[in-house]
Amino acid sequence: MRILVTGASGLLGYEVVKHALTRGHLIYSVYNTHPINLGQQLQLDLTVHNLVAERISEIRPQAIIHAAAHTNVDDCEVNKEHAWKVNTEATKNLAIISHRINAQLIYVSTDYVFDGEKGLYTEDDRANPINHYGYTKLMGEYFIKEHAEKWCIARTSALYGWGHEHKTNFATWLINSLKMGREVKVLTDQHVSPTLNLNLADMLLNIAEREVTGTLHTAGASRISRYHFALELAEVFNLNKDLVKKATMKEMSWKARRPKDSSLDISRTIKILDTKPLQPCEALIKMRDKKLDLDV
Repeated sequence: MRILVTGASGLLGYEVVKHALTRGHLIYSVYNTHPINLGQQLQLDLTVHNLVAERISEIRPQAIIHAAAHTNVDDCEVNKEHAWKVNTEATKNLAIISHRINAQLIYVSTDYVFDGEKGLYTEDDRANPINHYGYTKLMGEYFIKEHAEKWCIARTSALYGWGHEHKTNFATWLINSLKMGREVKVLTDQHVSPTLNLNLADMLLNIAEREVTGTLHTAGASRISRYHFALELAEVFNLNKDLVKKATMKEMSWKARRPKDSSLDISRTIKILDTKPLQPCEALIKMRDKKLDLDV
């Protein structure tokens, strides 16, 4: 199967490429500034619409996994025009292209399309983002529904895992801080569905291989506070749990508001996909074992 992956050098995209290659797919790895040494490399700025359309039309992939995004929530709030270009306009362009070449478009979206007042959101719950990042991703969803013919919106939550050393995520920040003996303040009143990049990569490929359509919540299997996730992580990685200190959202000096409970109901995903969402402990053990493999 010919699959084009955007954001191929990122936390998620890189794992999608690696997993896809082991499954025998022909992969086109799209990156912007960080080259990737796997698959057929393709350097593209997704905001240059004409060039993107030209190159993808030449390749004619059967599926496009759109993992590229501007995910820095505070920066999206400050640089709104840039966030719109990357998260919304580029997605709209890919939707138009996918329709033109009859490719399936799989769009990685976010739990931040919800306001966080309810938690355990289903795919049918009304979206109501409270920050610009969530708004740009939601508008990407709208444009996909408007312009693409074969599409799947895969919403995820609190993505983590091993990635670039220069760019940390919640889990790697915790691991690095605790290893150095630093105290970490972690929120007790924000609940998410933490999602391991390895698990999500497999779910996305399962969607592509089976040509699943519609909206799916492809996230971790449990609603959990960031604080209790940090305690589980410390347990699995044999780090000092006493360094994990409680904090609340009102103590944070964010530029953008965050939903207090954006956890996702993954019941539909469990029924439809062969690859199942992992519980936090299962995922953290898998992450720990992955690090051991990398260190060998």
